[in-house]
Amino acid sequence: MEEQKEIEFRLLCYNPEVDIKAYFKTFSIELEKGVTILRAINYIKDHVDPTITFRHFCQAGICGSCAMRINGVSKLACTTQVWDELENCPEEGVIVVEPMNNMDVIRDLVTDMDPVMDKLKEYHCWVEPNTEDSKLGVKETSVSPEEFETIEFATDCILCAACYSECSMCTVNDQYISPLVMLRAYRMNKDTRDSAAEERTKILVKDNGAWDCTHCYKCVEHCVMNIPIMTAIMGVRKEALDRGLVKSEGARHAMAFNDDIYSHGRLREVTLPIRTLGVKKTIAMAPFALKMASKNRVPPLFPKPTSEQKNVKKMFKQYEQEKISEKKGNP
Repeated sequence: MEEQKEIEFRLLCYNPEVDIKAYFKTFSIELEKGVTILRAINYIKDHVDPTITFRHFCQAGICGSCAMRINGVSKLACTTQVWDELENCPEEGVIVVEPMNNMDVIRDLVTDMDPVMDKLKEYHCWVEPNTEDSKLGVKETSVSPEEFETIEFATDCILCAACYSECSMCTVNDQYISPLVMLRAYRMNKDTRDSAAEERTKILVKDNGAWDCTHCYKCVEHCVMNIPIMTAIMGVRKEALDRGLVKSEGARHAMAFNDDIYSHGRLREVTLPIRTLGVKKTIAMAPFALKMASKNRVPPLFPKPTSEQKNVKKMFKQYEQEKISEKKGNP
């Protein structure tokens, strides 16, 4: 590929004060290889159209403020190379830049981050010191390398909200906690200086909380820092179960899975709705069940046993024993 070429950018623009709906502006600029998306947009603003509005600050992939959708995927504009994006263009040679998804647009590529900040506040995503107020600042409260290891991956989050933008649950439910907030809450729960893990977890498992994640893994796929966010989400759920917070449908669903694998080596799908939702809600799903039955999408009442069930049970029980031994401190 040549070292310099003319590249077309299509930026989605919207000014709520004058525009009825968003529209694309197209710019063709000459760029050399090695330029980032952010530098390209800055060039457009400085030399072509000064009205283009977007956020940026550090230009080094640290602050997270320049997150935007580039060719349909949420990324940091300051770390995304133009030449790399030419390989991802829906239309050859045309780079499409849009504001983040699942957020209201303030103007052009700038989205309203207040709902994200409000959720961080709602779920108490900060350390509540376990040190008495009178002793705060008197002596340093340190975290050992071993203690930090548990939360190290979560501390890499720069709050860019790319995971929030790509989350399918945030798309259909704006009240959903979001992967960003669960990652942050997990990090606080596991911080040895924190004293609010129990109360925070009680909030995390309420409606629109940790159990509503659909395991689409988009948060992991699109995290700009390559953080295993699902590890944190599953960690929050495990902590909820360990603390006996089992009254939610999500918790009952997880326990039903666990019981089936432990006892049978396979999932008993027919009885799963009753054990998760209860009798009343399961009966209310009868029309849906009939519709599924008409399309032959209902699991068999008496599934045939498989040769692998015993092996699955054995592995699961072995894993359970290993976790028990770890808790007791045995090798």
